[in-house]
Amino acid sequence: MPSRVVDAGTREALADFLTAYPAVAQHDSYVTTHALRLGSEAPPDYSRHEDGRGGLTVNWQMPHGPATTDERREYLRTITRSYAGERYFLPVLPSMKQELHPLMAWWAVLYTLSMLARYQPATWVKLISVDDSQHALPIERLLERAISHLPVLIADTITEIST
Repeated sequence: MPSRVVDAGTREALADFLTAYPAVAQHDSYVTTHALRLGSEAPPDYSRHEDGRGGLTVNWQMPHGPATTDERREYLRTITRSYAGERYFLPVLPSMKQELHPLMAWWAVLYTLSMLARYQPATWVKLISVDDSQHALPIERLLERAISHLPVLIADTITEIST
């Protein structure tokens, strides 16, 4: 969860954030603070990470009633997407009906950067100037991550599609 949601600490802030994540928004319940004393109106009980973001334990009803642990894991696999060795809920952009695949997100970012470098070279040189641009280091980190991460993502996507 982003820090703005964790800092707000309200059910409303969580519900607003989850509108972009339909699979999560269909949850059954989540861990709340002082659940016994405040009942269902208690705020979410986030665990805070060092970077300011947070986590929240969320529960789902199984579509067909009680299930084994393996069946529960398989259900979560159907509503999450594998990315970088983990399972994630990905957002649905307003103009889309389902979440953007991570490979497509990477493609969009790299394509945009390549068009900038090709058709606006002066602007590109300014952006990647370590001495003059606040964007140079983030762009460098992004491109380094792309070099190390994309081969695995492409292989995972091919495996996902072929099975």
